[in-house]
Amino acid sequence: MSDVIEKVAVSNETVQKLEPETRAEETKAEKFIRLGEYRINKAIDAIGRIDNLANRSAYDYTPEQVEVMFGALENKVADVKAKFNIKKQDNTSFSFGTHIEQAGGSQK
Repeated sequence: MSDVIEKVAVSNETVQKLEPETRAEETKAEKFIRLGEYRINKAIDAIGRIDNLANRSAYDYTPEQVEVMFGALENKVADVKAKFNIKKQDNTSFSFGTHIEQAGGSQK
């Protein structure tokens, strides 16, 4: 991650970090690694800031609120993780090729 260059845009006294710049002739695998490292580190930092909410001298909260908060976070992580799982092909869909092969014939 040390070689990733971040762009900083300054406008109206607001500093906004943008994703690292796309590199010329970058492969899809390289792009995945570059953006994955950047986005995961950004998510880890954001999740780390939730830690501050545990300070009982600054905040009042119930165990139910904590469960709802972490339930939402866990659900979102599970949803995103599911998108990375390879889906098996559904063999219940119709295909002439499938039916011909199963029947053992080569009818046309």
